[in-house]
Amino acid sequence: MGTTATIGILKPILLSSLLAGCAVGVEYKKPETAVPAKFSASTSNAQKASVTTAWWKGFKDPVLDQLVAMALKENIQLAQARLRVKESDALVLTAGPVIDIGGRVEAQVASTNLGGDRNLGSLNGTATLFGSQRFREEAARARALISLAELDSARLLVLSNLASAYVDLRFVQKRRALKYSELNSWNQTAKDLALLQQQGATTRLDVLQPNAEIAETQSEIAILSIDIERQKNRIATLLGKAAGTNPINLKYRGQPYPRFRVASGVPTDLFTNRPDIRSAESAYRMAIAEMNVAQAELYPQLTLTGLITARTDLSPQRGGIGILGLTLPIFNQGAGKARVSARDARAKSAFLEWKSRVLVGIEEVETLLIAQRKLGSAVAASSQSVKLNTEAVNLSRQLLNAQEISVLDFVRLQRNKLQAEANLAQNRRQRALNYIALQIAVGAGSSQPPAAVPTN
Repeated sequence: MGTTATIGILKPILLSSLLAGCAVGVEYKKPETAVPAKFSASTSNAQKASVTTAWWKGFKDPVLDQLVAMALKENIQLAQARLRVKESDALVLTAGPVIDIGGRVEAQVASTNLGGDRNLGSLNGTATLFGSQRFREEAARARALISLAELDSARLLVLSNLASAYVDLRFVQKRRALKYSELNSWNQTAKDLALLQQQGATTRLDVLQPNAEIAETQSEIAILSIDIERQKNRIATLLGKAAGTNPINLKYRGQPYPRFRVASGVPTDLFTNRPDIRSAESAYRMAIAEMNVAQAELYPQLTLTGLITARTDLSPQRGGIGILGLTLPIFNQGAGKARVSARDARAKSAFLEWKSRVLVGIEEVETLLIAQRKLGSAVAASSQSVKLNTEAVNLSRQLLNAQEISVLDFVRLQRNKLQAEANLAQNRRQRALNYIALQIAVGAGSSQPPAAVPTN
């Protein structure tokens, strides 16, 4: 068969390959789902939360600010997430472009009988004109976006764990401080009753009651001291330090509470703010690209390979060769179509995963918005309860000394005051933890603000 006949046979094949190559693949479109126009529990501050907001500064606590700054720099899990981003970026480059040209140039210097030098050079390359390469690159880029979202998720996790550990530490320290105050109160009661016993105004049984409370309170103080050290060690680990080596003084400074309201935004803001939703979207994008790869492998692939050589001396010689190759996937069509079907199912599942994360995100924000408002009311009510019970105990102590109230009634009133103080500390803790969880739920602070441009 002559060259002309061969070209005539190849023309329709190449044309069909060209048309198929242009039509292969499903165009990616950002996923969509119906969501409410606003959060039903949203307050007046419904502006969009910023991913660069340093929300922890809302506590107005310089120690917490120092801890956060150190954790964002030294935390081990965050450092690992940064390395995964670097790895994913490098893998994008290894995916390669649609046209991949490689070459080698060699130079030789040699003497000839006629004198002079001789140089030798070569260049070779491969161009994939049709096929799955561009979809593989798209999948690699989507994988890189996933690693970026995971970095932001790791940042939020560090912020959440550290701020929560700090709130818990201050809560336990507050409880221990209350127990020391309780211990002083029971000691005073024991002294008062001992004096009344000397006067014959009370019994030994009445005196035993506050002394038993003293022993119980001392036991609780010891247990709380252990819990304080546990929280300090937890913070040290989050800072990337060995337990017991906290570089910042964590002496008790009072319970932190937020001074600012949370900018909740609207449900659609979660699409771009929450790293887990962005990661799910990129996973869906990657699944579409991988489905396109499987589909592209069903079509012919055209490759072009070239080799150019050149030599210069007194008698220069040059040469070149080009090879056009066509790969036809004829015998594996069944398996190929099965792969396309499997990856299509995977893409649909990835879309449902994205939608699920959107719904879970909206649920979290709605619940936390309601809790934030209710916890504010709970803290106010607990504060009033402490005030009233403290006043009652002060009055009852005077009545006890005047023998106008029984020891059992005084002990009951004192326990009411202690319980009210414990409830206030717990509600303050819950409000602070809910504030942290709400900031995390809206994606606030998930990205570092851009570095300032230096000026002369």
